[in-house]
Amino acid sequence: MTWQLPRRWSCDWLTALGLRGCSLDISDGARPRGHGRRLRWLVRMLSNLPKLVTLDLGDNYLADNLGVILDTVRLPLERLRLASCDFTDADIDNLVSSRHMASLQVLNMKNCMSGLHGDAQTMSRRLVQSLHRCSTLRSLDFVDNSLTDANELCTAFSTRCWPKLESLDISGNPVADAEVTRLVVCALASCCRVRRLRLPIASIDGPGYGAFVKVMDAIAEAGHRLNVRVQPHTQEIVVFDSNKREDLFF
Repeated sequence: MTWQLPRRWSCDWLTALGLRGCSLDISDGARPRGHGRRLRWLVRMLSNLPKLVTLDLGDNYLADNLGVILDTVRLPLERLRLASCDFTDADIDNLVSSRHMASLQVLNMKNCMSGLHGDAQTMSRRLVQSLHRCSTLRSLDFVDNSLTDANELCTAFSTRCWPKLESLDISGNPVADAEVTRLVVCALASCCRVRRLRLPIASIDGPGYGAFVKVMDAIAEAGHRLNVRVQPHTQEIVVFDSNKREDLFF
């Protein structure tokens, strides 16, 4: 970022802002030259957007600065994209303690757990458990985060923490087929608004075929009019409502 903002710069009408890949990152284990200046620029800019409710910070290494950034946003955010931001423990803590957790409707956290800052599986489970308080959540993207089981997700469904959830994507995680089936059963039984699930599968030709059949059976037993599509090249099962527009995804 090298843009120069006038001292009284403002944009009162702006409600959405994309800052994907704005170089809040580190290089070879050290902050790059100008990191602090870019962070100050970002904080200053966000403080001048009083109507902002949608923010994309994807593809930035936030380096423990997520809390500072979120605190600067004036209104509670409704949509937040943090894909490939490579979280530290401090970033997780700052996210779950922020006031935005009570208002988020769309949250994209694809590939946020690299394992460089702690055990990725432990961090992933802790984050999902912390997201239980997002009672307004409608869409959650949790792709490629080393999630190994469906325990925290099933708990969220069974305790109705996400009563408005319509879309969940956990593809790319090493979740066993049996866990995938358990998640589908729990989701359909507890959340009547679900209309899109994107799930990992081992192999459509091997054990994964059994998971596919069980998912189909679970949908039929729940009485949902949902379609199921297998994508062998990405090893995914997609459960979706063909009559609904996909307007929730970020």
